[in-house]
Amino acid sequence: MSAKQAVSYLSKDMLLHIDMLEILKQNDTEILQASNRGVLLYNESCGVYMISAQDGQTAEKMLSSVRQPEVIVTHQNFCIDTVQKQFRFRRKTACHQAAYFKRDPLPVPESAAVIRPLDESYLPFLFKHYSLAGIVSVQELLESGSLFGAFLSGAPAGFIGIHAEGSMGLLEVLPEYRRQGVAVVLETFLVNRFLAEGRVPFAQVIAGNTASLRLQKKLGFTVSEQAICWLG
Repeated sequence: MSAKQAVSYLSKDMLLHIDMLEILKQNDTEILQASNRGVLLYNESCGVYMISAQDGQTAEKMLSSVRQPEVIVTHQNFCIDTVQKQFRFRRKTACHQAAYFKRDPLPVPESAAVIRPLDESYLPFLFKHYSLAGIVSVQELLESGSLFGAFLSGAPAGFIGIHAEGSMGLLEVLPEYRRQGVAVVLETFLVNRFLAEGRVPFAQVIAGNTASLRLQKKLGFTVSEQAICWLG
């Protein structure tokens, strides 16, 4: 399938499709379907399918080639019904895309917090403080150097990371350190790291998480009105 054709379709709405556009840059992403009516991708290391289509009929036709998927990310509401009917998925998480399209790095806030990579010794700490640790493979992220902690006076105050498919996330600040700007320090660090690597910083905010949405907008992210959906 043509990468040019896939990018052409996805670029018509870059914000909605930022996850698909960025995962296309990974070597182990396969373009299963691509036309002016939709795109279907599969990333081997994540085991994730991503689909966007113009209508339900196109979505159903593209998904007919998929066998025993574990996770599918849909980008239109009508795709949700098709996926749930075809694969009987029960777990559903709706998210808004948030992307930082500016080229200038974010100003680093004045803070006593020190950011450094987390290693496997912090696995119990992460399982204790990250609510999705049973779903996200925290150990794999630690092994790949994708998790970073903010430390105040040597104590871990919060953390942030990069999901396997390329989005920013796993942002958590411990209760006793909240309202001290730790979240801004962590996200600023990761945004500037993405920019230095030539990547588009983007995150997926679970629908209804108003605090996170406010943070993204405060830092200059553009947030999609339309939600995508993780199904599995």
